Amino acid sequence: MFKKDGSEASPTQPRPAPPAAGRAPAPRRSGGGATIGPSIKIKGDVSGDEDLLIQGRIEGKVKLAKHNVTIGSDGHVKADVHGRTVVVEGQVEGDLHAKEQIILRHTARVEGSIAAPRVTLEDGAVFRGGIEMDAGGKEGKPVVGKKTDADREAGAKRDDGSETGAAGEKESGKSLQA
Repeated sequence: MFKKDGSEASPTQPRPAPPAAGRAPAPRRSGGGATIGPSIKIKGDVSGDEDLLIQGRIEGKVKLAKHNVTIGSDGHVKADVHGRTVVVEGQVEGDLHAKEQIILRHTARVEGSIAAPRVTLEDGAVFRGGIEMDAGGKEGKPVVGKKTDADREAGAKRDDGSETGAAGEKESGKSLQA
């Protein structure tokens, strides 16, 4: 393509399609990112300093804690994934950790634990595992209100402030429901 003065003009960049109705767009950072294509298979750790789109297969670990990680619809990951934001459209066997948000699209199939301050599961996503949401972003902290067996046996306070005895009953003698 040429301008009127005869110099070459840069081709126009294609615009991404608008998100489907009712579907939040995946957070994106400017500056592009890397892509692992559908024919690529990686056994080992993946790390870097840019956003990553995975359409291929990875076995190992994915560590991009300060960047977005997207497992595309053709992506198959057997790894723990660490990212700022993690979006899953494909398949994951492993734990997902995000500093900001994890999104499981309707095509996602995930088996493993999820840990992030915000978690979105679209209708149709298949998920088997546990979810830990900590708005403070401090990993390893216990979930507020969760009591251990030791707490119950020691007569710990309930969330409503009442006392429980070793048998798990209120001081008034009424039975607690689980």
